[in-house]
Amino acid sequence: MNLLKNKKKVLGGTSLVLSLLMLSACGSEGTPASSIDTTAIQDKIAKLEKKLTEQGIKNDEQAQKIAALEKKLNELGTGGLAGEDANVQTPVTAGNNGSAGKGDGVLITFAQYEKLEVGMSVEEVIEILGGEGEALSEAENMVVYNYKGAAGNGGNAVIAFQGGKLLTKAQSGLE
Repeated sequence: MNLLKNKKKVLGGTSLVLSLLMLSACGSEGTPASSIDTTAIQDKIAKLEKKLTEQGIKNDEQAQKIAALEKKLNELGTGGLAGEDANVQTPVTAGNNGSAGKGDGVLITFAQYEKLEVGMSVEEVIEILGGEGEALSEAENMVVYNYKGAAGNGGNAVIAFQGGKLLTKAQSGLE
C-alpha cells in the first residue's frame, strides 16, 4: 500500500508539473526566433549612410573645383589673359622636367603649399617647394605641375604657371 501511495504521489506530482508547463506555454508571449532586436544594426547602417553622404558631398566639391580649374586653364590656353596681346608669348622656365610626365619627385607639405601665392615666379615657387614636381602638361607659355604630398596618404597639389608666374593652385589631402 505504501508503494501505491508513492506511485500516486509521483504521478500526481508529474501531472501537476506537466499541467503547469502547459499553462505557462499557452500564456507565454515569447519572442519568435525570427524577431531579433535590430536597433543597434539600424543605427550602424544610419551612421554609415551619413558618412557615405558626407563623402559624396566632399567628392562633389572636389569635382567642382577641378572643373573650375580646367575651365580656367582652357580659357587661358586659347584666349590668353584678358588685356594682354594674344600674339605675345612669354617663355616658361621648364627646368629639368623636360617633357610632361617627368619630374624631380619633390614631396610637399600643406605648410609649403599655403606659402604659395598667385603671381609668384617659377623660381620663387621652386625655392619654397624645393623642386618642380612632375610636369603634367606643357603648352606654349603654360606649364602644369603635380606635387605628391609628403605624408604618403595620397595627398597632392596641382600648380599651374603661365608666362613664368603662378596662375593657380589646388590641393587635396596635403598634411
